[in-house]
Amino acid sequence: MSAKHLAAALAAAAIALSGLVSSGTSTAAGAAPAATRAAPACTNALLTVTKGRLEGAAGSRFQTVRVTNSSAHACSTPGWTRYHFLNRTGLIGFRSARNPGFDPSKAPVVIHASQTVRSVLSWVDPGPVPAAQCHARHATGFRVRLAGIPGFHRLPLDAMVCTTKKFRPHGTRLSH
Repeated sequence: MSAKHLAAALAAAAIALSGLVSSGTSTAAGAAPAATRAAPACTNALLTVTKGRLEGAAGSRFQTVRVTNSSAHACSTPGWTRYHFLNRTGLIGFRSARNPGFDPSKAPVVIHASQTVRSVLSWVDPGPVPAAQCHARHATGFRVRLAGIPGFHRLPLDAMVCTTKKFRPHGTRLSH
C-alpha cells in the first residue's frame, strides 16, 4: 500500500472513530446525554420521601422535602413536583401550580445511589391575609406527587393554610 493510500485509510479511520468517541451525546436531535440515558426511571419503591426543615419568614412558610434514592443504582425522574394539603377528611384547597420554569423538555434529574435531592413546599401564613381571601383550614399533612412516577407520597404537617386558589401552595423542582 502506498503512503498516500495509507494516509487516506488512517484519516478515514480517525473520522469514523471520532463519531464513536464523542462527548457522550448522540447526533440525533433531542437525544439525551449518555449518562442520563443510562439511568432508568425512578419508582416509588426506590425513593424515600421525608420532611426536612420547616422555616418561616414574612408571612410565609417553607417546608424542605427530601427525596432519597434508597437503591444501589442511579435512577432518573423529570423532577417536577406538585403539592396538595390534606386534613383528616381528605384533600383541602387547591394543589400547587406547576413549578416555576416548568419545561417538560428539560433534562431529567438523575439521583445517584443513596443520594438525596430536595424540593421546597411553600405557603402563605393565613394570619395576615383577610379571612375572605384565604379560607384558613388546619392541615394535618400534605401529599407530594413526583412527575413521571405513579402515585404520591403523604407526609404529616400541623399548620394553618389558606385554601383559595390565589393562596394555594407552591413547590420547586427537585434539585441537588
